[in-house]
Amino acid sequence: MERFSQAADNNQNAILHVMRAWLPDGGDVLEIGSGSGQHAIHMAKSISALRWQPTEQAGVLAALTHNVRNYGTPNIAIPISLDLSKHEWPTRGFDAVYSANVLHIVNTTLGATLIQGSAAVLERGGFMLLYGPFKYRGKFTTESNANFDAFLRDRDSKSGIRDVEWVSAIAEEEGLKLIEDQDMPANNQFLIFRKLR
Repeated sequence: MERFSQAADNNQNAILHVMRAWLPDGGDVLEIGSGSGQHAIHMAKSISALRWQPTEQAGVLAALTHNVRNYGTPNIAIPISLDLSKHEWPTRGFDAVYSANVLHIVNTTLGATLIQGSAAVLERGGFMLLYGPFKYRGKFTTESNANFDAFLRDRDSKSGIRDVEWVSAIAEEEGLKLIEDQDMPANNQFLIFRKLR
């Protein structure tokens, strides 16, 4: 597999457990920032009723497409380009939008765009599913997350671990309500938002 990520391999079963709880009947899922496609391949194989649309920036798209073609199942669509800085979004609606470990990597403007774009492509009643490390009222949940945040900001001062309150405020402006905040392994959270309007 090209661009294999050990971290993605480590957390995929814990994420699958949450996916099964919230998407038991399947549906159309848009993944933002699919990377190597490991989560897309694992989730689609494990929940055959899901129809999964992976996305990535142009520079990673070839590796993602290669992996999906060679390791994926028929319920994974051909990956498409989605660059948050270019406001590239599919025109059709989705039952869920999923993104893992993206919000803290991109800058604040692109992070807001991810939330706003997700809301725009979600059908009413659909879910925005965000996985990764988060802060609460400016405080880190662990020292290791604080160290990780410092590392991220060293590379790009506008990146870093986001406050749940910041994410929720933008989401609410777009008609998304936080309905679940689940603790996950390795000091991560799974935030589940539902589109109310």
